[in-house]
Amino acid sequence: MKKVYIYKLFERFWHWSQALFIFILIVTGFEIHSTYNLLGYEAAVKIHNLTAWAFLVLIIFAIFWHFSIGEWRQYIPTTQLIKAQIDYYVLGIFKGASHPTKKLVYNKFNPLQRLIYLGLKILVIPVQVISGFLYLYFNYPIKGFELESLQLVAFFHTFGAFLLFSFIIAHIYLTTTGHKPLSSIKAMVTGWEEMDDETIKERLANDIEIALLKTKAQFKSAKDKSEFLDDALVAAQKNVGAKSSEDFRFRDAISSSGVGYFAISKDGMFSEVNEAWAKLYNYNSPTEIVGKHYRLSRTEEDFHELEKSVEKALQGETIKHGEVKRICKDGSFGYHTLTISPMIRNGKITGVEGFIIDTTDKRLAEKELLKKKISVEAELKKQKVEE
Repeated sequence: MKKVYIYKLFERFWHWSQALFIFILIVTGFEIHSTYNLLGYEAAVKIHNLTAWAFLVLIIFAIFWHFSIGEWRQYIPTTQLIKAQIDYYVLGIFKGASHPTKKLVYNKFNPLQRLIYLGLKILVIPVQVISGFLYLYFNYPIKGFELESLQLVAFFHTFGAFLLFSFIIAHIYLTTTGHKPLSSIKAMVTGWEEMDDETIKERLANDIEIALLKTKAQFKSAKDKSEFLDDALVAAQKNVGAKSSEDFRFRDAISSSGVGYFAISKDGMFSEVNEAWAKLYNYNSPTEIVGKHYRLSRTEEDFHELEKSVEKALQGETIKHGEVKRICKDGSFGYHTLTISPMIRNGKITGVEGFIIDTTDKRLAEKELLKKKISVEAELKKQKVEE
């Protein structure tokens, strides 16, 4: 485990200031509702109002900070890996499973956190601010507001308070689910979080990618420079040895493993295969297969089953198809396991990609063992009859 600087100074200041303001607002708010008597009604109202104004100022500065340095990207919702994240929180976390997502430059939040934080920022906080202002300026026509009753305002403001309180409880619990109970809290205090070598490698690759993409944006008018930076981006990712972007999710992981890689576009045509794939199918080079339909590698019966898996992958699922039979270029047959996943480019599913692992030798060995078993059983049966 090594320490990596992940939370900036203002980010930590904003986080803890927000936590303090929400805590004060909850304590004074419930006292205003006569839940208990701690500060006295008048003092609670005064502190509640002052804290609300301070919180509003903090929100304005936080919005400016998020947009000025690009941190707003953290809250863009995504459905990728959301099922895996739910499974992790429901079961995996109690079985010691690894976390399905990792903290990178623009990926500090997992899919569930993105949805929850975005909901807080565009729904809960605005509701609290608007209903709070209605409380402050109720029945003062000079100020621009006049209502017949506070009942509906009180309902929404109190409901929002309970949502915030529930969020805080869940948030505190989840901070204890790191590799150590207090590691996440400590990271938000110091800015440094402990990560394993694999995560650090992915973060480094992601840092390089973001830096190169930002630089490339400055050279849009110069095509040769843009292409040069594209090559530099690919080289940097490969040198780091980590899968840092969606474009290299499978390909980088198996580039030197001898496993067959393939990519199929939405129209069913092979858009890419690697040397290992071509070799398993007895083709001389990948160029012989690129541009052809994937049905050529299957029997009619096997194709229909594979077609269903491809359709599921195009809907966002990752399919472990198990062992399948392939038709090679020379008409011979082979066997391999098959995994298919959606191919995502710029946030959209553009096809499917996956890998195959040859099991032909294993299948032949099993057949030979079965033949030997049948032969031995027949011999034993013959001897028993003769006796």
